Amino acid sequence: MNKSLNLIRLEDALIRAGMNQSALAAKLGVSREAVSNWFRGESFPQPDKLVRIGMAVGLGFDELVVIPPPAPETVPVVTFRKKGNRKTRDEHLDHARETGELLKRLVPYLPEQDLTQPPILKDPCNDYAYIQRVAALTRKEMGLERKKVVKVIDLIGKFNELHAVVVPVLWGAREQHGNALNVYLPDSRTLWIFLNLDSNAIDFKFWMAHELGHALAPAYGGEDGEDFADGFAQAFLYPKTHVEGLWPDLVREQTVANRIERIRDEAREHMISPYTIRLAVEAWEKAADRASVDLGLSTTFMAGVKNFGKDYKTIVEALAGKAVPDPGDYVRIGREAFESSFFEALARYCRKTSGAEHYIHRILGLPLADAKALVGELTK
Repeated sequence: MNKSLNLIRLEDALIRAGMNQSALAAKLGVSREAVSNWFRGESFPQPDKLVRIGMAVGLGFDELVVIPPPAPETVPVVTFRKKGNRKTRDEHLDHARETGELLKRLVPYLPEQDLTQPPILKDPCNDYAYIQRVAALTRKEMGLERKKVVKVIDLIGKFNELHAVVVPVLWGAREQHGNALNVYLPDSRTLWIFLNLDSNAIDFKFWMAHELGHALAPAYGGEDGEDFADGFAQAFLYPKTHVEGLWPDLVREQTVANRIERIRDEAREHMISPYTIRLAVEAWEKAADRASVDLGLSTTFMAGVKNFGKDYKTIVEALAGKAVPDPGDYVRIGREAFESSFFEALARYCRKTSGAEHYIHRILGLPLADAKALVGELTK
């Protein structure tokens, strides 16, 4: 059997040394890709590199190397809800997988119900009619058949029903690559959903619906999985029955500007993005083989709805009354507003682990001082 790195020991040693994979690569004078391949088990360090790794993190050969027994697939499956048109690069995927590996430490501290597998979709696909059926069934199960406005609290309840672990984070409005991160751990079959609280209510609701799509089909990854989650969010927030009611109005309007304004009005009424409605209309037209109503070029449309989201507060402002919450407010939001088991699991981990602020610093992206304050709040 092939040798492998003892990743648990190595990751603990990296945390103690205040290093990540990028820093280790720089210390060894090798590429980030080489280090990433070692951590994924796709390659193994040469003897000289192995010695230098041990010296860098203070581990002996017996601590650093193991011969593992056969194991099921354990590589975290990660998907992003990106900001704008930002591209997902290798470093984003590496960081997300590192986060997934770190999340494995919290699995033993989760409530028992989060360690069971709720019902999920058997054979998810991107067929329009299928996605509409799934969205309609989900709305019915959630008691939303007759509701125009889907609220964030409605979605939170469904996440908990699916045993998805919601992780509210403060990633800023522009700094991070993504606004949401979905991590599925195949070995424990646990789903972790990071949601950026520094987002306006309209965008946040769509991202939650998108992540709900992933929660319904957690193993459906790659571009197909992203397309499914986007299609589900669109159909869940604005199903085809809504489109069928709106479309005749759009046909009757004489100008593109009037049609865009009609969509803006509809978006305000349903508290969703105008662009979500446009995509829903276009998908329905294609599926129903209808001639497309002219909504203008994408750039024209986006210019017409440019400031729509600015009328809504960010989620953290709505829940905490301020843009930068203190640790107590942050934990309260997670536990009470999102009913998340993440903070309880993290609190149990902190009580059992010294130096937990380094772990929190890496997993939540908080400055070390803030991570230390959060440990204090969690372990009161």
